[in-house]
Amino acid sequence: MNNYLDNIDEILEELLLNGYVRLPSIKGFDLDNVASRISEDMQGDTFKELSFNHKNFLETLGISEILSPKLFKLASEKFNYGGKAQDQYHVARRVEPGNSKEFYRGHFDSHLFTLVLPIKIPHKSKDDKPIGELIFFPFARSQPKYEFINFFQKIWFRLFFSSRNGLKNLSKKTPMSIELFDDYRPLLFLGNTFFHTNKPVDKDASSYRLTLLAHFYDPSPKYGIGNILRIFRSR
Repeated sequence: MNNYLDNIDEILEELLLNGYVRLPSIKGFDLDNVASRISEDMQGDTFKELSFNHKNFLETLGISEILSPKLFKLASEKFNYGGKAQDQYHVARRVEPGNSKEFYRGHFDSHLFTLVLPIKIPHKSKDDKPIGELIFFPFARSQPKYEFINFFQKIWFRLFFSSRNGLKNLSKKTPMSIELFDDYRPLLFLGNTFFHTNKPVDKDASSYRLTLLAHFYDPSPKYGIGNILRIFRSR
């Protein structure tokens, strides 16, 4: 599957138009094996920065060789990004059934682009219990021009919309979408304008939920809110 990202230019055109785009399905890869290996690397943690098997899978898809350079060019030409091409943050997120913390934590990402790769997704049950679906609001805000605006908008949205009821209120004035990922199509979106969160993974879900999150190019200053939060998260 070396041609996985052959249509990358069309993909990026749709990304700019809609604020997000679904990539081709990765079901053809041995995802059970990938999930098992990355889970071993995680050693029971909910989050794990780029591990050996995580990195290998990104290279298999062509994320490093094809997608990253294209996104860097886009960031420089369309968003006046002046940082380094190496400014990327890759993390695996594994949520066990019944996890009491990892849901409805709505936020904007600090980076310009975010890619969600679904590696192991629980089956949807007949009684429609939640399995960690992604809830998102494309273009929930404009690209923040100043860091103080970025900071206060993030705080505002967290205070008023980072809950189940808050999301309902936001959906009354901003179009809301829900992504199940049952077709295993990765989602690429404009991270710092895209308010998003996850539903809980029900305690009776068929399996844990594993996604790989790739963040590209933080336009904030070195000691902006995004970098500060990542420093605290890594401790």
